[in-house]
Amino acid sequence: MEITHIPAGSRPANEIEEILAEVVAFDALINRASGLGDDFDPRADEVRQELLSPNEYTSHQTWIGRLGGAIVAKGIAYLTLQDNLDVADVWCAVHPDKRRQGFGAEMLTAMETSLVAQGRTQLTSYCENPESVRASEVRSAHLAAETGAGSLPAGQPDVAFLSHHGFAFKQLERCSVAKTAVAASLPHVELDPGYTIETWSGPTPEHRLEQIAWLHQKMSTDTPGAEEFGEEESWDAERVRALDEKRRKNRELLGTALALKGDSAAGFTEVAHFDERPAVGWQGSTLVAREHRGHGLGAALKIANHVALGESSRVERIYTWNAVENSWMLAINDRGGFETWAWVGLWKKRLA
Repeated sequence: MEITHIPAGSRPANEIEEILAEVVAFDALINRASGLGDDFDPRADEVRQELLSPNEYTSHQTWIGRLGGAIVAKGIAYLTLQDNLDVADVWCAVHPDKRRQGFGAEMLTAMETSLVAQGRTQLTSYCENPESVRASEVRSAHLAAETGAGSLPAGQPDVAFLSHHGFAFKQLERCSVAKTAVAASLPHVELDPGYTIETWSGPTPEHRLEQIAWLHQKMSTDTPGAEEFGEEESWDAERVRALDEKRRKNRELLGTALALKGDSAAGFTEVAHFDERPAVGWQGSTLVAREHRGHGLGAALKIANHVALGESSRVERIYTWNAVENSWMLAINDRGGFETWAWVGLWKKRLA
């Protein structure tokens, strides 16, 4: 197999355009084989950005494996550039007709060799299994997450691959989906005295940049299992602006709800959506800071954001992910009309 390594920004735009349709088609093939459904198909803008556009905070590196000129394997690494400089979030896939022939192992070895040379010795990864797959294999051998909460069928190809290649199954997440129309009919959540919620569409307003930066930083410490997947991140107003600009280039539209106590941030939630797939929303960050928990803010934030999206966009359904041990957030999601769609395994590997 011939493997080509493409760090973001290392190739001219015209060269990327020549391979873009082929790479997107391969990603779509992998998604269809997973059984996750059309909503999870890749978007050309997103793949283009992964190949072309690093910024001072994040970058992607892509590996493409060809056999006889055709793509048979692909790998990608997501890298943060300001913190957690020894961490890489990686994913690789093999054409369904070419599995169990060693191409996945060859691709992963090439990725690991390159990443170690760059000082990235802590790898994280993930795998996704539709609810129907996990339910159909309830009687088969399962691999338990190290958190002690949840398991995945050990014989599933991606589970077996990651386990065989030295990744530890750290945590299980539930992927759920909710319809925005449901939010408008849900009971109103009364906020405790002193708390308010603001919603907006698009980039973060200038007067809220510091609050959103603080909450993003808290995301790296205040979520279940955060210590397993990296150290505390550093966020400021400029980093939030850079994230908003990255989203603009990706034609990513954002609906945000921010909870405040006075003028201090207490929690937030974000949902992204895209013009070319207007009915689908993707849950971004959601957090209630530790010191503000127990006041019903999680449910109030999500319901407020869903109602706002239902009024200002064409979003009909929203997908979200939560650790299964995060029982309070799962209860919030259930309260907000979410239903289980898939299960996601989070993995970690330390390289020498």
